[in-house]
Amino acid sequence: MNEDKKGLQEFKIEGKELYRKEGVILQVAKDDDLYSGTLTVTETKHGVFISWEKGDIQQSVKVKSDESAFCVGSPPDSLEWAVIANSAHQTTPKDRVKFNRNALDSPAVKFSSDLEDRQLKLTAELGEVRSYRLADDGNRVTLLMRDGTTHNTLIFLDEGPEDFLKTFTGYMSVRKSATDSNLYLLTDKKTAALDQSLSELNLFDRPNGETVWRAIGEIQRDPYAAGLTILSKVADRLLFSPLEKEYRPEDEMAELLQGEAVGNTLDCHGEGEGSDNWQLVNNSRRSLLKSLDVGTRSVPLCQLDWELHINEDGIVEDVPELLEKIFKGGVEASIRSDVWKFLLGFYQWHHTTEVRETNRKARVEEYYRMKLQWKSMSEDQQNRFAAFRERKTQIEKDIGRTDRNHPYFQGDNNPNVALMEEILMTYVMYNFDLGYVQGMSDLLSPLLYVMKNEVDAFWCFVGFMDRVASNFEFDQGGMKYQLAQLTLVLKYLDLSFYNYLDCKESGNLFFCFRWLLIWFKREFNYTDTMKLWEVLWTKKPCKNFHLLLCVALLDSEKSTIMESKYGFTEILKHVNDMSHRINLNEMLCKAEGIYNFLKKDPNVPDEVLNLLGIEPDNTNCDKSVILNGKAKSLPVPINGHAGERQRHGTESSNGSSSLNHSSSVEVLSEAEGNPFEDAIVGNLM
Repeated sequence: MNEDKKGLQEFKIEGKELYRKEGVILQVAKDDDLYSGTLTVTETKHGVFISWEKGDIQQSVKVKSDESAFCVGSPPDSLEWAVIANSAHQTTPKDRVKFNRNALDSPAVKFSSDLEDRQLKLTAELGEVRSYRLADDGNRVTLLMRDGTTHNTLIFLDEGPEDFLKTFTGYMSVRKSATDSNLYLLTDKKTAALDQSLSELNLFDRPNGETVWRAIGEIQRDPYAAGLTILSKVADRLLFSPLEKEYRPEDEMAELLQGEAVGNTLDCHGEGEGSDNWQLVNNSRRSLLKSLDVGTRSVPLCQLDWELHINEDGIVEDVPELLEKIFKGGVEASIRSDVWKFLLGFYQWHHTTEVRETNRKARVEEYYRMKLQWKSMSEDQQNRFAAFRERKTQIEKDIGRTDRNHPYFQGDNNPNVALMEEILMTYVMYNFDLGYVQGMSDLLSPLLYVMKNEVDAFWCFVGFMDRVASNFEFDQGGMKYQLAQLTLVLKYLDLSFYNYLDCKESGNLFFCFRWLLIWFKREFNYTDTMKLWEVLWTKKPCKNFHLLLCVALLDSEKSTIMESKYGFTEILKHVNDMSHRINLNEMLCKAEGIYNFLKKDPNVPDEVLNLLGIEPDNTNCDKSVILNGKAKSLPVPINGHAGERQRHGTESSNGSSSLNHSSSVEVLSEAEGNPFEDAIVGNLM
């Protein structure tokens, strides 16, 4: 044991005990285990500390009884593909971020809750708690730290957490979030008093988050000029304003911040090459996600219902209706292996049983023929085949750390692990252009677990890879393209949130990289992962539905990120710590609600409609003359050419090209060297 770990274990909290309660349950996020222990709040000369320690005699209890509800991965596997920052400073430049395959030594892991690893112990200084989340039932509390990490949930029985939370108010100012009824923000009392004093200046009587973050962007670009402008307004307010409270007019507030209209920002579009003196001015909307009509979930497709869709010849009938059922509820475990073969293209819906069996025999022969090709390769041949050796070595490394916590892959000399290696090696022979890239083993393991058959798992894996092969391209072009599409959707649905992320150097959304790369596998346990994948494989209700799921996940954390004032590093850590804390059904319902909204909204840009495959509603009025469904846009004459006019609200703070144009689809320019991109590619490969 190294000195750091030994010092951590020997750390003891001594002082005045403010709160103590035995029998507080702790829910471990990664495996849904419940443990009983003692929660204390202690005042020391160094500050106030919250601690939880497991009781001596107890029995851990699983939240879910499903035999497949295991955490995906095992140490060090559970935190592979973590987005990390190699900096001890509070802010981290983008070129210092990378996606680390073995992230055990990263700051993102070290700062995470100690419960994540081998120690069942919670210790947190109250001053470092940025907020806490209180569940709807009022009995579960989750602490969120200033560095962006999240502790495991504390569950209070009988009396509830009221007395525990009251101890916070003696040392911190606690206020309820304005946008999230379950989130409570903690601020140092001195800082809260200063905020109150500033608020009495009435500089921002009607705060607009989007405009505020634009002002911060101006400060980043030209701090001297922006600072003098704001300070002059503060001085004017202090010296010349009347004593009684008054409300500043919107135009004066806009002048204070950035010289723009408060409320909606302006989006300027040229009227074509022949009309450089005119531009169409549209108001960009605020968040459109506040009042969604969310979708509903149903029961999984059962064996009886599945059999009713198969006629006497074995042909699957009413496929659109069947896919809708799968999208709404998933598939029962007993028929999952059969249904997945159709969803992934191994079997065709319109084929009879006889045709399917004939095709399967041919596929079996083809598989073993490809397997024999690499199995029969001599050592001398391999020595002269560098690309083959590299891929084989990488596969051997990865399969040894993929899902080793799951019973199907546990233990030394596990034949299922060896089988996974053989399938991946055979895929190298099947598709040598792509070969093997880190992350593919994560996509194969659930397939092998469900199929329990080498050949079936291989051909289902082939079908899966046909859909996501671009995720594993060497230049990461497919990943950048998806991130660009996600940026486009988020900008339209919640421009204010995007501007905040952009101000915090997170506008490229690279913290969503792991979600997209392996289809959220690290974010859910095995049961939820399999359910999510079969839902996405239906391609319902639109293409690229996984992007709407990303937006739903981001929206669920928007209040925590913005109101906790998380910066670049904190956002990375917070997104990492979302793993295994997400309610899948809620997110699917919200994502479906976003789709329903976009389908009905007459103002959706064509780029968004195209990437989701939504047909525009021609019965609506021309979108070019609709503004938020109420007012018409007006052509405004300007001096100079349209290309010289900057489009507010759509440009990122670093001056990169706006993604609102269909031609601007890359997050990073291929022509420009980017150390952030190079770090990602280098560590993925």
